[in-house]
Amino acid sequence: MASFLKGKKIYSILLCKCPRCHEGNLFVVKNPYKLKTLDKMPTRCPVCNLDLVRETGFYYGAMMISHALTTIIAVIVHFSVFHFWGWEIAPHLIFLITIIIGLFPVNFRIARAIWINMFVSYNPKANKI
Repeated sequence: MASFLKGKKIYSILLCKCPRCHEGNLFVVKNPYKLKTLDKMPTRCPVCNLDLVRETGFYYGAMMISHALTTIIAVIVHFSVFHFWGWEIAPHLIFLITIIIGLFPVNFRIARAIWINMFVSYNPKANKI
C-alpha cells in the first residue's frame, strides 16, 4: 500500500499494522488463511512496545465490528445477486454463504485492527522508544 497513507488509520487497519508506530505487525503470521494462527497476536509490538493484548476480553468489541462488516458484505452480495437472478433463494444462499465463509479470516483480522485503532493513536516518534 502506498506510503502516503502512513500515519492514517486506514493504513494501520488494512495492513494490520500496529496503530501507534504503523510498523509492527498486529498478527504473528501475515497470511490470514493459515487458520491455525488466525488469531495469534504478539503480546507487544516489536517496534514500539505497545501492549497489543490490553486486557482480558479487550477484543470482544471487535465482534460487533465484525458483525457490521458481515452485514455490509451481505447487503452487497444480495444486491449483486438480485441484479442477475432476481428473488431466487438458492443463488442468494450459495453466494452469500460462500463469500462470508471465504472472507471470514480477513473480516476477523480487520475487525480487530479497527477495534484497537479506536483506542490508540498514531505517534511517529513511538518507534524511537
